[in-house]
Amino acid sequence: MRTTIITFLMLVAFASGAAVAGILEIGTVQLRATAPGMGMTGGYVTIKNNGDSDERLVAVSAGFAKHVELHEMIHDNGVMKMRQRDGGIEIPAGETVMLKPGGLHIMFMGLGETMVPGEMREITLEFASGHKATVPAMVLKPADIKSNGHGHGHSDENSASHKQKNLHN
Repeated sequence: MRTTIITFLMLVAFASGAAVAGILEIGTVQLRATAPGMGMTGGYVTIKNNGDSDERLVAVSAGFAKHVELHEMIHDNGVMKMRQRDGGIEIPAGETVMLKPGGLHIMFMGLGETMVPGEMREITLEFASGHKATVPAMVLKPADIKSNGHGHGHSDENSASHKQKNLHN
């Protein structure tokens, strides 16, 4: 029964991308599950800019985290380091940006509860243009998080089916 419920929730999540003002296409948001007591986790998503002008992801908020930052991984003298990304994350016109493990990502800090695989959460993405998109986010085991932004083995051919609705600014 638990497997059936989780499978249903995953289908709902994978069918839910979002389009912001008809220009930005937001893929399935993936959140890394946590062990009890962990105070932070990462989030990953693919954002495609179908517009003629550049956009920038400038902030993210979530009711389950006290503080959220946009981060990047950098090489510093042969060592990988994580740091906050000043100025947000640019999404050039006509391009796709993937927030994924080991690269650009979202850090959710000050978690008030354990992030359990199979749970659905909600986050709000804020863009420099003033548009906001509140989208569902699926909590996944680290091994189930996929770098292509679709999760659970969905191929790029299926990415067009990951649209939900137009959202407001």
